[in-house]
Amino acid sequence: MLTVLRQRNFALVWVAGLISLTGDWLLSVALPLVVYELTGSTLATAATVATRVLPRLLLGSVAGVFVDRWDRRRTMIAANLLLGLCLLPLLLVRSADWLWLLYLVSFVQAILAQFLAPAENALLPLLVAEADLVPANALNGLNNNLARLVGPPLGGLVVAAWGLGGAALLDAASFLVAAGLVALVRAPGGAPRAATPGAGAAAGAFAPGPSTAPDCGWCGGRARSRSSSSSSR
Repeated sequence: MLTVLRQRNFALVWVAGLISLTGDWLLSVALPLVVYELTGSTLATAATVATRVLPRLLLGSVAGVFVDRWDRRRTMIAANLLLGLCLLPLLLVRSADWLWLLYLVSFVQAILAQFLAPAENALLPLLVAEADLVPANALNGLNNNLARLVGPPLGGLVVAAWGLGGAALLDAASFLVAAGLVALVRAPGGAPRAATPGAGAAAGAFAPGPSTAPDCGWCGGRARSRSSSSSSR
C-alpha cells in the first residue's frame, strides 16, 4: 500500500491533505474552547458547531456539480488559499463582542471546505493508475485518522499557549503549505475526455463525500472525504 506514496503527484496531494486536515481538527477544538472561555455559555458554544454543520447540509450535495465543471487541481489550490486567508480575521477576536466575526469566519470556512473535498476526490483517479486506486483510497482514510489523532490535542495545547490567534495562524499556515504542495502537482486537473458529459456532475452530487462521516461534520466537513474514499475523496 505504501508503495503508492512513491508516485510523486499522489504523495504531494496526500501530504497536503494530511497537513490541512490536521489544521482543520486543530481549529475544530480551538473555536469551541475559545467561545466557551469568552462567554461561559454552552449555547454560544453550540452555535459554533452549527456554523460548521449548516454549510455541509446546504451545499454538500451540490458542490460536486460545480467542481465537476472546474479544473480540480486549481480548485484545490484556490480553496486552500481562501481557507487560509479567511482565518486571519480571527486575530481580531479578543472579547465576546467579536463573536459575530468568529461565527462568520467559521461559516465561510465551512462553505469553502465543501468544494475542496470533492475536488480532491475527483483528482485522485488522475494521479494514480486504476490498479492503485484501492491502496490510494486506503491511504486517504489513514490520512483522516492521523489528522484526527494529532489535530485535537494540538488544538488544545495551542489555545492554552497562544490563544485563538495562535490556532488561527497555525491553521492558516497549514492551508498555505497545502496549496503550495498541490501547486507542485504535474497532472491534468480536468475531467477525463472520455467521460460522458454530465455523468461526473451526477456522481459528484450524489457520491458519498466527507459529509457522510457523523463525527467530522462540525470540523468543517472535510475529514469525511478520507473515510468515504477508503470505502468506495
